[in-house]
Amino acid sequence: MSERELFIADVGVERFNNDHKRLLFYVIEFERLAKRFQERAPFEDEWDQVDSLFPRLDKYTHEHFEAEEALMRQHGYVHLEEHIGLHQQLIRHLRQLEHDVAERRSEAVILLESFLLDWLQTHINQDDRKYKGCFEWAETREITEKALFNEMISVQHLHRAIELGRPGLVILDLRTPVEQAEGIIAGSELFACDHNLLDRQDTEPFRQSFGARFDPEAFDPEALHVLICRSGPRAAIALEAFQEHELKACELIGGIQEWVRQGYALLEMG
Repeated sequence: MSERELFIADVGVERFNNDHKRLLFYVIEFERLAKRFQERAPFEDEWDQVDSLFPRLDKYTHEHFEAEEALMRQHGYVHLEEHIGLHQQLIRHLRQLEHDVAERRSEAVILLESFLLDWLQTHINQDDRKYKGCFEWAETREITEKALFNEMISVQHLHRAIELGRPGLVILDLRTPVEQAEGIIAGSELFACDHNLLDRQDTEPFRQSFGARFDPEAFDPEALHVLICRSGPRAAIALEAFQEHELKACELIGGIQEWVRQGYALLEMG
């Protein structure tokens, strides 16, 4: 599957079109994972990749659905109640999938990928398309001008950005010094923390270690910071701090483990 093989309807509101492209990014990433999970049992770090999606989708559904519904109310959209009902159905389905993933049911990842694809092809391309032309930009600027920022970057996209020498890109490695000594992504800045978060239920030691070092004034507000750890959970925690201080940042999906798994090299530390 590729972006060229998927059609995303133009719904007539640029902010919503951009949000929908973000959902396409999730579809493509989880099509890859679903295929892998069909071929073999998942590794624990791959579950981290799936877990990381839900906070992003929670924010997506909250901000995107809220903006859509506000715009519909403002214009007296005739299908408002029906559309709210569809949003609620999507959220309920998402919560069930989140529960199944928490139970580590491999089939839930395949179902999640199918759910995201159906969301794209049915809800966006059919239900959302109905409101095209119903809203006037001049009256809706306050609602529509702020697009959701993509908080995740795939291994392929990061590798391509490095190849192209993307200006303003800062790769921040949050792993422990021991982990970093095993190899880093070339060009990374080392922001070593003291805890590896092997116990996924006990995040406080890492939060404290990261918080003790994190100084928002030390980071360029114009740069894009790619946060990297072993497989994702630490980067997700750090991302919260960057967002709180309105710094541009995203987490690398799957972290160093996924980078290596997809065949990309690490730079050996001296």
